[in-house]
Amino acid sequence: MPATLSENRDPVTLEVLARDTDVSPVRVLVAPKGLDVRVGGTVIHDPEEPLPPVPGAVLLLVGVGIGDPRAHEVLRRAAAGEFAAVVVKRRGHDPESFAEAARACGIAVFTADDAMPWRDVDAGVSCALAAHGGGGTTGAAPAGGEELFALADALAAALGGSVAIEDLDQNVVAHSTVAGVRIDSVRTWGILHRRVPDVPEQRRQYRQVLAADGAVRFPAMGEELPRAAVAIRAGALPLGTLWAIEPEEGIDADDERRLLDAARFAAPHLLRALNLPEAERRMRRDTLRAVLHRSGPPADEAADLLGLRPGTEFCLTAFAPALPAGADPALLTQAEWVLMRHCAAHRATATVAAAHAVYVLLPATGQAAGRRFADGALAAVRRSVGDGARAAVSGPYTDLGRSAALRREVDGILRATTHQGPGRPVATTSDVRHRILLDRLGDELERDAWLRPPEVDALLAHDRDQGTDYANTAIAWLDATGDIASAAARLKLHPNTLRHRLRRIRELFHLELDDPDVRLAAWLELRRAAPADGSVRRAAEPGRG
Repeated sequence: MPATLSENRDPVTLEVLARDTDVSPVRVLVAPKGLDVRVGGTVIHDPEEPLPPVPGAVLLLVGVGIGDPRAHEVLRRAAAGEFAAVVVKRRGHDPESFAEAARACGIAVFTADDAMPWRDVDAGVSCALAAHGGGGTTGAAPAGGEELFALADALAAALGGSVAIEDLDQNVVAHSTVAGVRIDSVRTWGILHRRVPDVPEQRRQYRQVLAADGAVRFPAMGEELPRAAVAIRAGALPLGTLWAIEPEEGIDADDERRLLDAARFAAPHLLRALNLPEAERRMRRDTLRAVLHRSGPPADEAADLLGLRPGTEFCLTAFAPALPAGADPALLTQAEWVLMRHCAAHRATATVAAAHAVYVLLPATGQAAGRRFADGALAAVRRSVGDGARAAVSGPYTDLGRSAALRREVDGILRATTHQGPGRPVATTSDVRHRILLDRLGDELERDAWLRPPEVDALLAHDRDQGTDYANTAIAWLDATGDIASAAARLKLHPNTLRHRLRRIRELFHLELDDPDVRLAAWLELRRAAPADGSVRRAAEPGRG
C-alpha cells in the first residue's frame, strides 16, 4: 500500500533537498510551487511501468533522458498523481524544455550528477529526508512484517496447527503466535533460530513443494508432526514456501484451498523483500543481459546503469545448477531467485539468467573478494537446488567493453568443472586453466576435422571395433612422459606387455611417438576423447594387443 507521511513528526519539505547540500545529491532545476511541498520517501520508476499512486514521493526517473518524449509523459502523470518532485539526469541535454514542461504541470524537478549511480542518488535523497524525520522507500513492510505474521496467525487459528512462512534460503520470515495450536520441537527450533535445520531430507521436500502446483503433504517423521506445504510464487517465479502442521484429524480440501489463498496473499510481501525496487532491478538485469550479449549501450553508459563508478574493479560470477538431460528448467529460475535474494544483502550489482547459468556482476577489489562472495552465494544455491551446483569467478576487470572476454572466461570455467563431483568449491581460471585450454583446442579440432591426426582416429576406431585398449595405453605412457615403469603400474601391466603394445601402436597405426610434435598432437587428441577422468571408454574388455 502507498507510503504515508509520518503524522508524529514535523512535515519534511523539498527545502531539505534544496538546502542540505552536504547530504542531498540533487539540485533544484525548477520549483513552480516553491520548496514548501511536503515529501516522504522515494520511488525509482521505469517509464515502461505504470506509475504507482504515491502522493508526496520523490520520483527518480531512471533509464530515460530528459529529451525523450516518455520523460515528458511521466512528468505529466507524476504531477497529476501529486508527486512532490521528479529527479532526472541531464546527460548532455539542454534541460530548459523539460523545465518549461514542469512549470506548466506545476511540479518540481531536481537534477542529479550524471556520474552518480541511481542507487546512490536514492540513498542520498533518503538519507537527507531521514535526517529531518522523513524518508524511506515506498511500499509495504518488508518480508516478515506485520502482514505476514497476521496471515500466519489467521491460518493457524483456522487449521489448528502452527504455521511458518519461509523464503527460498529456508529462513523463517514469519510464523504464527496463536496459543493452543499443534506444534513440535522442530518448528519451535525453527522459530527460535529463524531458519529450519539444513538437512538433506528437507532439501528434497523443498524441491518437491516448489515443483508442485497445489499443496504437498508430508507424514509424521521422527520428531516432526505431519505437515502440509505450498509454494509461494509471483507468477511462475518461486519466492518461498508456506508450511502448516496438520491438526490431529488432518486437513481437507477446504484447508488446502486456505493454504493456497494464503500463499497468494504472501507473495507480494515476499516480493518486496528485495532491497532494490523492482523497476531498477529489472533495468539492471536487462542491462547486464545486453552487455553479456554485446548488444548493450556504450560501456560507460552501461556502467552507470549498473551502478559502477568509473575505474571501479568488478568481476563476473556464474552459477550453474546440475541440469542433466530432461531436468526441470525451473531449477535455473529458482537458482536466479536465490541469488537475487542473496545479492540484496551484498554489493552485487545485477543478476541475470541465461540458458545454462545465472550471472552476477559484482563490484570487488580483487578476485579474493569475488571468491568470498561466491562461496556464500553457492552455499545458498546448493541448499535450494542441490549439491551439484557449481560456481565460477572471473578475474578483475574495469572496462565493461570487455564483456565478451568476461563471459567467455566464466563459461570456460563452468565447462571445465562439468565432470567434477558434487561439493566442488568455487573455481577460478587459475584452478582449471589447463582444462580450459584443452577444451578450446578441442573446439578447434571439432570445427576443422582435417586438423585431427588420422592415425589417432584409426586407433580410436580400432579400440571401439575390436575391444582393444591402445588409447589408454598411449595416454598412460604419454602422461608418464615415457616412463615405462610408471605407466605400466598405472595400467596394472607388466612393463614388457606395455612395450609390446607401444610397438603394435607404431606398426598398426604408423603413429611415430618418438617425434615430440607427433606426441603432443596425439596426446591432445587422446585427452579430448577422455574429458572426464583421463581414460577412454571402451565397448568391450581389452584385447591382448
